Amino acid sequence: MTAKQGYLVVGGDSLVGGGLLRALVRRGHKVLTSTRRRDTLDEKRVYLDFESDAPFRVPPGIDYVYIVAAATNYERCEKDPLAYRINVELIPRLVASLLEQGVFVTFISTNSVFGGERPWPGEDDPHAPGIAYAKQKDEAEQVIRADVRRLKAEDRFNIVRLTKIMDENTSPLPNWFAAWARGEAVQPFADLIFAPMSVRFVGEALATIGEKLQPGHLHLSGAENVSYVDLAVKLAGVAGVDVRLIEPTTSEKKGIHIPFKPRYSGIGMQKTSALTGLQPQAIDDVVLDLVRDRRTAKL
Repeated sequence: MTAKQGYLVVGGDSLVGGGLLRALVRRGHKVLTSTRRRDTLDEKRVYLDFESDAPFRVPPGIDYVYIVAAATNYERCEKDPLAYRINVELIPRLVASLLEQGVFVTFISTNSVFGGERPWPGEDDPHAPGIAYAKQKDEAEQVIRADVRRLKAEDRFNIVRLTKIMDENTSPLPNWFAAWARGEAVQPFADLIFAPMSVRFVGEALATIGEKLQPGHLHLSGAENVSYVDLAVKLAGVAGVDVRLIEPTTSEKKGIHIPFKPRYSGIGMQKTSALTGLQPQAIDDVVLDLVRDRRTAKL
């Protein structure tokens, strides 16, 4: 990586995109983000509408593009045909166009393509998507890989799959902290398993992958499969909250339908660690990031 190279984040207004932007800026890189709102354009925000047939030209000085944008709402992916078109047609079309222009591209994907029934699937393991969102991301990966082979761009492309990303504003954390401030108990779900990472960790890890220009299939994951009860207990311990204000329950008892309830959420990072030096984020470090960012936001 040289000082002359620069990055574009497509989807920089999202949780992951914002964390990545901040990490790249902290490291002193030239970084732009894209927007479809012309009234928000400035020297750091360029116009890109991937639903338009008008070609997008990579700005001068940009050699690396992260594709963070997607239709991610599970219900929308089930019901809205436009979500399928965005995920499986329009974004892959954008990726192919960017590769044709000679830049390096990172496509952000998801642990849900593995289905959640096998522990710690590796970067090149077979997929078993269940929900519509996972099926669309799996199909998008297939379309994009075919374009990568056609363009002979294997050395300028990677797929980075992520587990759950959280910051201090991610549901249900604001409600938990508000309840605890009132001395009220919270009821986290014991039957909802995930492998969380903090947005700070993910931003820094994606920036490292970009700096290393590492092609291939890569994973970023929390180090443990935990329940929301586990997370609440950890948060309470760090924030000085009485654990008696945690009353475990389940989504089933509450009559709440959750579309994606994997038995295993974490994904293996063995290959990614060997190639990049990155390691899964321990749950204790996730909690420290969440509490620290909450305290910083209140200042």
